[in-house]
Amino acid sequence: MISRFRVVLCAALLSLFVVLERPCLAVNDLSPESFLQEYRNAIKQSQIANRNIQLEGILSRTIFRNNEQKISEEQKRVLYAANQGREKIMFHVGKPDDAEGYAERVFVLGCDRNFLLGRSSPQGNFQVLEIIADSNRKRSQLANDLAFTADLTNSLSGIPLLQMIESKNFKVIEIKQNVIGNHHFVRVEFDYRPNAYEDAELEGGVFRGWMLVDPERNWVVREYEYKATSAKSPDVVPTYTGAIRYKIEEDGTPLPEEATCIMKYVQSNGETEIMRLEYHFQAERLSTDPIPDSEFTLAAYGLGDFEQPPGAPTNTLPYWAFGFAAVALGISVVLKRMARQA
Repeated sequence: MISRFRVVLCAALLSLFVVLERPCLAVNDLSPESFLQEYRNAIKQSQIANRNIQLEGILSRTIFRNNEQKISEEQKRVLYAANQGREKIMFHVGKPDDAEGYAERVFVLGCDRNFLLGRSSPQGNFQVLEIIADSNRKRSQLANDLAFTADLTNSLSGIPLLQMIESKNFKVIEIKQNVIGNHHFVRVEFDYRPNAYEDAELEGGVFRGWMLVDPERNWVVREYEYKATSAKSPDVVPTYTGAIRYKIEEDGTPLPEEATCIMKYVQSNGETEIMRLEYHFQAERLSTDPIPDSEFTLAAYGLGDFEQPPGAPTNTLPYWAFGFAAVALGISVVLKRMARQA
């Protein structure tokens, strides 16, 4: 006779087995509307989590023409730091011992004072190359490099995910579960047709493809592929594919550790490859530790200590005190003169 305890134990083990075998049961029931709501929240949480982030690694780009003819290959070291909307972006090109080929650029954006610095050797002094008036415009000029480094978790080869899924011109075609090994993912097929208001550069384009997201890692994108067709260039059809591997922080924040993105340009007949660009990013250091405000100033590069950290409140009490004293002195002088005249 089976004891009551054994019956309860067997039932518990059976229920556990069912749960383990079907961890994504809810995913199968996701409608496009419920998925989009989940995904919007996940991206916003990711953007909040990545407001304090540091990453350093190597970004390489190789260009091929006519299938396998390599015409260009370059590498650059990228250092990126963000602190509550402020950004520091550093690019190193060339080897430190190469006097002619080495170049270093530092962009500081999103601050009270935005600037571009440069130097031609690791031992040289930084020089101010530009005081940047429009921080957003300058960042858009760096979008190509940032798309494959700092913006990996929030874009598909440069198309901002939040912009895309919040658009009324974004459509979810199909959602289904995808199992790779023992891990359950969600494959989302989509169609996106941005207008000029959303993105003037992408206006008129049709972006259709799929992305593989990880519901256990705050819905981060693990893989994607899409084609982009446009009336502006009907003879060429670009295809974008990407794969991203993450490092998971102790608090659960996923940080991009390695990524490969390929941009393939094919004639509209689908037979002739015109050009292919391959990007690869390998992180060497990732952190969510807070960054001092002073790191976003000219003083951090030995170019003056007159600045306060960006966004730091200015203490105006001495000026108010001086102003009140001056006013009081003026009033006392006037009163003395009126007394004498009386």
